[in-house]
Amino acid sequence: MTYQQAVDYIHSRPRFKNTDNHKAMRKLLEYLGNPQDNLKFVHIAGTNGKGSCAAMSANVLKTAGYKVGLNVSPFVVEFTERFQINGEYIPKDKLATITEKIKYYQEKILEEDGLQLLEFEIVTALAFYYYNMENCDIVVLEVGIGGLLDSTNVIKDSLVSCIMNISFDHTNILGNTLSEIAYQKAGIIKPNRPAVCYPPQEISALETIKKVADDKNAPFILPDINDIKTTVTGFMQSTLEYDGKKITQAFTGKHQSYNATVVIEAMKQLRQFGFEISDDDIIKGIENTKFPARIEVISRNPLIILDGGHNVDGVTALLNVLKENNITGLTAVWASLSDKEPEKIIEMMTPYIDTLYTVPLFGARALTPRQLADMARPYFKDVHTADSVESAIDMAMENLGSGLLVFGSLYLAADARNHLLNKV
Repeated sequence: MTYQQAVDYIHSRPRFKNTDNHKAMRKLLEYLGNPQDNLKFVHIAGTNGKGSCAAMSANVLKTAGYKVGLNVSPFVVEFTERFQINGEYIPKDKLATITEKIKYYQEKILEEDGLQLLEFEIVTALAFYYYNMENCDIVVLEVGIGGLLDSTNVIKDSLVSCIMNISFDHTNILGNTLSEIAYQKAGIIKPNRPAVCYPPQEISALETIKKVADDKNAPFILPDINDIKTTVTGFMQSTLEYDGKKITQAFTGKHQSYNATVVIEAMKQLRQFGFEISDDDIIKGIENTKFPARIEVISRNPLIILDGGHNVDGVTALLNVLKENNITGLTAVWASLSDKEPEKIIEMMTPYIDTLYTVPLFGARALTPRQLADMARPYFKDVHTADSVESAIDMAMENLGSGLLVFGSLYLAADARNHLLNKV
């Protein structure tokens, strides 16, 4: 099996089904020797902030001298990004070899039990197998959707769980209230294991998370929001002061300060499990973290910002950064899925954007450029459609205004990033 055949095979698998407690995946993991049972985990759930928390946590642990698996969802740069060890993507030949093994067992499981593996189940099992094969000291594991019923939650134990910011997303799967959604996210908390919670959590979500933790006798850690100080120290730069530590932010925005406090507390919890992580490791690890498409400044002159925030809460974080840095008059490239409240998002962006280009996304839930443009025209005078993000960027660069913003989806950011890097 070649690398491309492996990726095509993974993407050809069904994406969703009603839960059956991951019967096919559990059978696959048995055939693979249950690699997840040999690994130690930091498990991360939440609506927004999972990726940033995962990247910072993995980098702190790497800085402390550990061999760290990092499993992210979705990818931005390329598919192999989903499976990282100490910042290095899985070699393509190893991905192909493991996928071929999984394909063999999928056919066996289908023949024996009539069960089909989902795409994300294969991705997660592949990650477990790879990290175990490479003898990782610890794995930072990012949830796909929800938590309780997520494929990643087949693990029996995690040393610490992180519950990030909770807002409305995937309501058709997770529930229609923040409490219902929080219950699903908190499903990753393990008995007698610490759980760290994002500090400015909505009260109904916070109460639900705390109850789940209490029911499982899990120590509950909530950073004190009054002890968190964020100072804007320059254009798109800020400093966090918390827990006696002063940290130059790897990512800009107050929400990233809150994300970082979760990482700080999670790393402190790992010390009780024998991990030697100094305060200096925490500071350096967070400061040196790189993660694409999280309000990423691709260029300062001209100003080019790339952001994968895809829902109202994610866009609110982006708006706060634009406001803090007095950025208006932008030319923007935007795409959206239909279930992400696109009209509300585009209305929120009106003070910051002068010219808008709408572009397509792949998938059944994606709105067309024309649908997005029709939605945006009541709010903007200058709205255009484009056949691709690349062509929209090319046109936008001819008329930049104060700068270029590409936003609306991590999938859009993945397509845009390489093209943008080639332009600057």
